[in-house]
Amino acid sequence: MKFFEDILSEQSRIENAIKKYGHSPEHNFCWYQYQARKNLKNVFVEFDNGEGLLTIEERDKKRIAVFSSPIASPPRRAKIIIGYLEKIFELSKIEKVIFELESSLYKEVLGGLPKNLKARAINYTLTWPVYNLKNLDASLAGGHWKTLRKAKNKFYENYLVSVADAKTYKDKESLHLIINEWRKKRGGSDRTHFSAYNNFIEGDFRGADEARVFIVNNKAVGINAGWLIPNSNRFYGALGIHNYSLPDLGDVLYLEDLLWLKEHGYKEADMGGGEGALTSFKSKFYPESFYKTNIFSVVKK
Repeated sequence: MKFFEDILSEQSRIENAIKKYGHSPEHNFCWYQYQARKNLKNVFVEFDNGEGLLTIEERDKKRIAVFSSPIASPPRRAKIIIGYLEKIFELSKIEKVIFELESSLYKEVLGGLPKNLKARAINYTLTWPVYNLKNLDASLAGGHWKTLRKAKNKFYENYLVSVADAKTYKDKESLHLIINEWRKKRGGSDRTHFSAYNNFIEGDFRGADEARVFIVNNKAVGINAGWLIPNSNRFYGALGIHNYSLPDLGDVLYLEDLLWLKEHGYKEADMGGGEGALTSFKSKFYPESFYKTNIFSVVKK
């Protein structure tokens, strides 16, 4: 087990691991890099065969967050987590390690914890919708799409709408303003680190395969961005944010993303996890399936 604290110097090492073993929506080097902020330290933990963990240390609070699932083959994921926990509690003064794991891996880890460690109760659970874009009719025909179809048509009739490439968009301040307005007005209680979104903007959306600014009446009001999940045909919508400035803006922005992805040949879309209010919103667009991730921590007994 090796620990690499200078992740920029180890970018090729981390990207090679992701290329070979990546499978989770957030297995993206740039997205991991964007999580860094004051008092946080990104540390890549490497295991045999180049498998690894993306970790974020908050040393002043004696805790570590493991960012996403292990970058490893399925049979090895739980073993890597348990091996890491045994080592990190032995080597450091860390008191808590935080995880977000899919339900099946969560159960596997709990079943393999050594006797000197314990998992605390689940802090919260996120529900992730997955859309089969083959089944998405671009015309939104049919009774079940009626409400969304009317909202979309009315929106495009009433406003001048366009999209721009977010990677080359010059007015970054207007994009930061979208994040700030969204943060103030958003519903739901799900947690997120807003600094990562601002870092995404400042980094010219490096790491994204698709990144667009949604513009209404010549004003930036929304952002859609994401990438193809490693070793899959599924796109991850990492960023879908608007400023709540117009009626039905959230519905129209979400449709723009799904329809754009279908038009550009993507087969499936994972549109990110959320709690109750966000899951209810995303269900309006008829996902084919859902899965869950559990956020919890492991401590010494």
